[in-house]
Amino acid sequence: MHSNIEALETALTDIESLGVETVVCLGDVIGYGASPREVINLVRERCKVCLQGNHDAALLNDQDAFGFNERALTALDWTRHAMDPEHEDHWELWDWLGALVPSMELTPNGYESVQIVHASPREPLAEYLMPTLAHNHERVLANFEAAEHRITFYGHTHHPGWFAEGSAFQRSVGPDVVLKFEQERRYMINVGSVGQPRDGDKRLCYALFDGETLRYRRLDYDVEATAQRIQRAGLPDSLAARLLLGR
Repeated sequence: MHSNIEALETALTDIESLGVETVVCLGDVIGYGASPREVINLVRERCKVCLQGNHDAALLNDQDAFGFNERALTALDWTRHAMDPEHEDHWELWDWLGALVPSMELTPNGYESVQIVHASPREPLAEYLMPTLAHNHERVLANFEAAEHRITFYGHTHHPGWFAEGSAFQRSVGPDVVLKFEQERRYMINVGSVGQPRDGDKRLCYALFDGETLRYRRLDYDVEATAQRIQRAGLPDSLAARLLLGR
């Protein structure tokens, strides 16, 4: 989500129109954007499950911000100010973020259990499973080994697509891409990003799962309004510019 209220509201409106039963967020509720409180409140209201992402963790503990670039750190500092922990009205937001975990098992109604993580099965908070990794790369092999279930969903890299065990990463390119699961095959699936796409497509991305197939949704939202909100907040201009490019 990355504090992008315009994208989140658009995604949730679409989700509601489709009659989706359960909404799951894989973390990074805050960071980069200018609407942290609004996004947290909406996620709390509408998502049955939410994981902790590395930006959420870094907001709570500076040690988890190791390796963050300058603009990410600037956004974290801005978010701490916007969610001033000395302000009593904000205490429940901090408590909610602090109770999140970066990995869990999920059993959709009537379907096999799956694993959901923010980053990877091996290191749920911050490891990068980039789409450029070969199918036999040590990182990919180690994460299939660490996966607790046949299907794992993750986020973190903001690149929608999937690793099917033994095959290269398959990018989700084009409208409403559908993955039909092979019964005996194992998968690690990146669901993309609602609040900050980085695959060159500025439209928000999320995924629909029914136990047998996965379908990606790409939707336009008012990205210009989000960019202007970031600029008015005094956050780095590059955080606004990248949304316009999907990078």
